[in-house]
Amino acid sequence: MSKITREALLHIPRSNYCYGYDENTLHIRLRAKKGEVKSAFLRIGDQYIWDELEGGGGNLGSGGKVWISSCDIKMEKELETEYFDYFIAKYNPPTKRSRYCFIIDDIDEKLLYTEKYIINLGNEDNQKKLNDISSFFAYSYLNKIDVLKIPSWVKDTVWYQIFPDRFANGDESINPKDTKTWGTPPTNDNFMGGDLQGVIDHLDYLKDLGVTGLYFCPITMGHTNHRYDTIDYMKIDPHLGDKKTLKKLVKEAHKRGMKIMLDAVFNHIGYYSKQWQDVIKNKEKSKYKDWFYIKDINKVDTPLNKIDSKNIPYETFSCVAEMPKLNTENEEVIEYLLEVGRYFIKEFDIDAWRLDVSNEVDHSFWRQFRKEVKKIKSDVYILGEIWHNSLPW
Repeated sequence: MSKITREALLHIPRSNYCYGYDENTLHIRLRAKKGEVKSAFLRIGDQYIWDELEGGGGNLGSGGKVWISSCDIKMEKELETEYFDYFIAKYNPPTKRSRYCFIIDDIDEKLLYTEKYIINLGNEDNQKKLNDISSFFAYSYLNKIDVLKIPSWVKDTVWYQIFPDRFANGDESINPKDTKTWGTPPTNDNFMGGDLQGVIDHLDYLKDLGVTGLYFCPITMGHTNHRYDTIDYMKIDPHLGDKKTLKKLVKEAHKRGMKIMLDAVFNHIGYYSKQWQDVIKNKEKSKYKDWFYIKDINKVDTPLNKIDSKNIPYETFSCVAEMPKLNTENEEVIEYLLEVGRYFIKEFDIDAWRLDVSNEVDHSFWRQFRKEVKKIKSDVYILGEIWHNSLPW
């Protein structure tokens, strides 16, 4: 006799297992051990609507009344992994309110899975539990404002990532010192001379590939070829171009139906930024000292070649001494970075921000960032870099 493995069943309310897909639709998922479930049904309805003769049913059990608002929706198998099957159902709650459970079938048994218990429906007494909504999962109300609104244009966008120094050299006059011959094997610290003009020159090539969105690694002034060690957020790196070049790039890309996404490196700033250099020079007297997480202010001037992962006197990205971590709870830092987000949308008409190391930046800052950039361009796209479960974000 086959049995469904109870401990493999999983549903998490208000998560990627249950969320408002749009203002009228819920997507609800169920996980089960691979190959065990023959069919799954979502039993769902308004917790307040019972039989018409008896009136509202309240929050608790049936009290002898019939839960007339409920329906059973067959769930579709969405995908399989090595160990699990995932089922999904889509539901439009007429009153925006929902209580729900799962009815799970195998060849030899039928289970009722609720928030509080899993029972076998083969037992006649247990059939009464189909109306025991006090034990069911709940999506109390589908509020429109709580539904994630992804800009409509994003769904069909084909993104192409550009590491500016390595894409194409369109203006050799702005090459960095000691630029290598194009085609030289890349290293962590050499420069090839790629720039924004090089991208402009190849926009038709990118369009022919089917590309409709360009994501740029940092283009603001930095010390390295990757420029994740920002020197000045408000200045285009002169080895890549200038404001005029970026404006031309965005305009020409838009003409070809392409969107532009820039990299927001707000978790940390560069060692050679004016802010961090001021901390090194003035220590306790620096007006920027509270912009950072400093462990020992008297050692911030330790030469880089004397710093390793065991003795960094300040918080950094990873253990990279060249990237001191910004304090995004500091009001001056918050306003400074919000202005960066606003500036590139207002000044250059970019379409999206990719948030570097977004999972190391506090939620409060990102909420403010989202509100500020959406005020300027309501359909701006915000994409967070998270390499694991992104549910908290």
